[in-house]
Amino acid sequence: MNAQKDSFELYHYGESLCSQMVRLTLEEKQIPYLSHHMHLELTGENLSRAFKKINPNAVVPVLIHNGTPLYNSWEIIRYLDNHAPTQGTALMPKSAAGLAALDEKVMENALRGDIALGDNFGTSIAGASTYILAHILKRRPALAVMWDYVTKHPDPIRKFAFCVLRLRGGLPKPLYKKFIHRLALGLADCEQRLADGRDYMFGDYTMLDIMMTAHLHRLEDVHLDGILATGKLPHLAAYWQRVQARPSYQPAITDQHSWEWRAAMDDVYQGQASPFLPLLESQLDARLSDLESRKAAA
Repeated sequence: MNAQKDSFELYHYGESLCSQMVRLTLEEKQIPYLSHHMHLELTGENLSRAFKKINPNAVVPVLIHNGTPLYNSWEIIRYLDNHAPTQGTALMPKSAAGLAALDEKVMENALRGDIALGDNFGTSIAGASTYILAHILKRRPALAVMWDYVTKHPDPIRKFAFCVLRLRGGLPKPLYKKFIHRLALGLADCEQRLADGRDYMFGDYTMLDIMMTAHLHRLEDVHLDGILATGKLPHLAAYWQRVQARPSYQPAITDQHSWEWRAAMDDVYQGQASPFLPLLESQLDARLSDLESRKAAA
């Protein structure tokens, strides 16, 4: 990579999971970039004509490399790793079999737009934070929020979801219980994966660890991180400490916090654990017991 010829610009939001993953990648690859930190729910900046010229889908992140925009976070991560293969941390396995195994595990846990909220770990961790989004939206008049999303957002599902969040203050409780169930499955599976003593999800640090760092940070945001202090997930708790200690974590994550998100967290949780933490613990117990039974029967 020739730094003098390369120009990277990132349009992102501090608490966006996908933005966090791209920032972690840029830090791990030691690639400097020009930051355009946007405010989404607070101002609807992503719905402006100016930004929709950059990304007609009205979502972040967008990485612009020498004038060419890239939109999908997973494609951006792969692009950056291929662009600077010998710089910073290599994020992909070298073998075809390793790449296939990594892709499978990423898709199992990623925040994806092609499945419903709560159908995997990534969509569940995003869904569990919708109380925070609702509190940010409450800073704006309901009619203004509905006007923006109904008339300006290109995604019909997001139009509906954000209007519901503004009017209800959250999603229906049964849906949150679905999120908790899937989070328990994902956390237990991660614990089992790390139980052989490996440092990272694939042994070496990869793009899967980029994703899990963002997911576990979000677990803290929604005040469910107490599950890591129960002693039920010792390998995952140690892993969480490891990824936080990497040089990429502070500049990509904690230095990028958005004030409105932090204020909404305080409003929602008031310094207390999530009311869903006991449910997560019971669901986790059930999943860990099931995994132990399968292991004993094998």
